[in-house]
Amino acid sequence: MRLTRLNYILTAVAFISFFLPPVWAEAQVLTDIKVIHATTGPEQFDSRLKPILHELKSVFKYTSYKLLKEQRFDLHFNEEGWVSLPGNRILLVLPSETDGNRIGYHITIQKNNHFIFQTQVLLKNNSSITIGGPELDSGALLINISGALQ
Repeated sequence: MRLTRLNYILTAVAFISFFLPPVWAEAQVLTDIKVIHATTGPEQFDSRLKPILHELKSVFKYTSYKLLKEQRFDLHFNEEGWVSLPGNRILLVLPSETDGNRIGYHITIQKNNHFIFQTQVLLKNNSSITIGGPELDSGALLINISGALQ
């Protein structure tokens, strides 16, 4: 009888936990997007990009960096944020998962309702990553994404 009662309890706990969303599903992710135009022209550096200067210079070969747009989102997991980009493009960012130390993002760029770029990144909590995007005016768009669990 004791074993049967324990089986009922364990079955109930398993059933309830199966239908409850994970704890992180309720968390929010503060996501900051910087859209940057990078070129190899005369050396120029937008002072608003100073916090990521080292990252840009160590990863990319460009000599000029201009911040085109910055947008901040408070997103739930599996909630999409979007930013309009030059060239009739749209950047979609979606925080998809976390282990508490890292945040997974799905990142997509669309043009005319067609996907032209898709990737996934695993970003350390409270940090940023810059990814190269499509070509633009003798240079390229760079997308800097930072994320912090709230």
